[in-house]
This record gives sequence, C-alpha cells and structure tokens, in this order.
Amino acid sequence: MNKCLAQSNKSRTVGEATKKRNPRRDGRAMKHTVFQALTVLALAFAVVMTVRIIAARAGETPVYDKDGRYHGSVFDYGRTQTYTDRNGHFNGSAVNNNNGTTSFFNRNGQFSGSAGSSIDRAFNFNRR
Repeated sequence: MNKCLAQSNKSRTVGEATKKRNPRRDGRAMKHTVFQALTVLALAFAVVMTVRIIAARAGETPVYDKDGRYHGSVFDYGRTQTYTDRNGHFNGSAVNNNNGTTSFFNRNGQFSGSAGSSIDRAFNFNRR
C-alpha cells in the first residue's frame, strides 16, 4: 500500500493540488458579473424613468378651501380625473365618456352618478 501511495505522489508535480482556479479571476465569470450589473442598472434606470413620466403626465392641481388652506388635489390623466383629500387618500374619480357625459365614481370605485346633456343621456341610456 505504501508503494502505491509513493507512486501516486511521484506523478504529481509540486503544488498541483493547490492550484485551483479562482472563479472570480476567470474571464467568463467576470464578464457575466459585469453583464448582470449592467442589466440591473438598466432596469433600475427604466423603472425610475417610467415613474417620472407617469408623474409628469398626471397634472396635479391643488385645491384650497375658502380660507386658503390646502384641501386636496385633482390629478388629471386625460379622460380621467382623480380626487384626493389633504392626506393624499383617494376620494373618487370622474371619467369623460367622450359622448357628452361624465361618470362619477366614489372612493370605493362604485358608480355614483353621471352628468351631461339630457339628449346625450337619452341616447345613451344604461351606458356608463
């Protein structure tokens, strides 16, 4: 048994067992890490820009009471306007139906009424 062990030790060069490749110094692993970092940075940039665009599209108009104190805000999204109180809680919304009527929804999202000319309401009966 000692003879076999001696032969196997002779066949190895000095330090061969300790020469394991460090995966961090491997070129492919380093390129992969750089690619992952760039991907994460690109995704973070895209999220930040998307949030900024959405915030820019929503024109906020502050609403003040008769004494000049802030009462809430109206956010305009084109066809839809949402209303918030002074604490930023959603109070309701109004949707322009593009047919001369506007539908109103309460803070729970339930339909609460509509407004528009009587002719438009007559021709769009039971449509919201």
